[in-house]
Amino acid sequence: MRQFAVFMLLLPIFFSSCVIAESLQTIALIAEDDPASSHIESLHSIDDTSISPLVLTFAGDLMAHTVNFNMKSYNLIYTDVEKILHDDDLSFVNIETPVCDVLPLSTYPSFNVHTPYMRAAVQAGFDVLSLANNHTNDHRIIGIDGTLTAIRTIQKERPASGILPPFLIFSGLKDSENDPIQVTPLFYKGWNILFCSVTEILNSYDSSKARLYYSAPTKQGREKLLSVIKEARNRYPCDLFVLGLHLNEPEYGRIVSEAKKAWFKRLGEAGVDIIWAHHPHVMQPWETITVERPIVLQGDCKTNNTTDQTIFDTDTVIDAEHTGISDVKEVVVSEQCTVFCMYSMGNFISGQRWHTRYDEPAFYREYTGDAVLLQLTCMRNKAGRADFSVLPLLITQYNEPEYPVVKRFTQDWIETLGEKEKKYFKKRFELMQEYLPL
Repeated sequence: MRQFAVFMLLLPIFFSSCVIAESLQTIALIAEDDPASSHIESLHSIDDTSISPLVLTFAGDLMAHTVNFNMKSYNLIYTDVEKILHDDDLSFVNIETPVCDVLPLSTYPSFNVHTPYMRAAVQAGFDVLSLANNHTNDHRIIGIDGTLTAIRTIQKERPASGILPPFLIFSGLKDSENDPIQVTPLFYKGWNILFCSVTEILNSYDSSKARLYYSAPTKQGREKLLSVIKEARNRYPCDLFVLGLHLNEPEYGRIVSEAKKAWFKRLGEAGVDIIWAHHPHVMQPWETITVERPIVLQGDCKTNNTTDQTIFDTDTVIDAEHTGISDVKEVVVSEQCTVFCMYSMGNFISGQRWHTRYDEPAFYREYTGDAVLLQLTCMRNKAGRADFSVLPLLITQYNEPEYPVVKRFTQDWIETLGEKEKKYFKKRFELMQEYLPL
């Protein structure tokens, strides 16, 4: 059996209760090492498979066009999917708009909503928010400061109801331009989780970009992001590293490029377990991949008197080049890890398909009204790593007389519609199943 301690510096944060306190703190990736805490063991054994599965639901872009924010009750948006968001453990969504009460409501090209719009989403069941995308700085610094104020106000309001977790997590914005990209830790239901959200694209590249978790889509920028991920993973061991990623790629494309797959593979090799991407405003497929990830084994070395080779107390296969070294206390090896890749989630809610083309259901912009909730069940395997099973739940934007709402996209629901809508949504349903791994 492998016998080695997993060292962590997060014990003051990952305390023994099942949630982090309301005043959740982020971990700066440039923090100094703390020698006093360098020998603290992980909260669970590497071989502990007794921890319950963790159910995570991932949504796409939460947007707000005029038809969305002019609704009398924003809670009506979520009526048909609220139970899904309540019954899981954690629900994730990308907030594709500033939330600033001192600015007027506005739509494309410079979005803005007010606190009630966001409050309704949180009350519906969203627990983890990505705030890093190209629209976050639509209104520069004032919009960023307003968004932070609004989200923190809603954080304080969230009650310990027993239905939803008593906390609200977000990532993607900085309080100061000098702050580094940070990871947000969460210890929940026996799982150590790290969350971070970054964007590769902005609508404004003025000084406000320094207030976002921005990663330039260049070779240098991506290498820097990989270094941040590796440092976070090495410094703060976890069960799951979830990365929200707003990609620099064309909108409305439904095909996943080989370059995009290669980038996701590198992110997985660096230490990300779940990659949750957005920006195209239409769905793209998802997949589970296997990557080789370097690890450092630390433990007692024993010398074989016959061969003079160093023996490590572990069942991990060590590269042949290391096996003849007798004084090594640390060995870098590789292990196979599973990575779940969500290439694009589509729009959770928007007004992009408000003017429905009933005669052209296959028109490329019609895809902006259909999306998926991916419900990911995370299970710990015998090696102490996370394995995943996925349940895709198709959703669609349905235009009520005055506003769009989110509906479960099922054949049973289609049968309740009038003939004109039934014909349109039946075709849309077929199109969704043609190119997605359902």
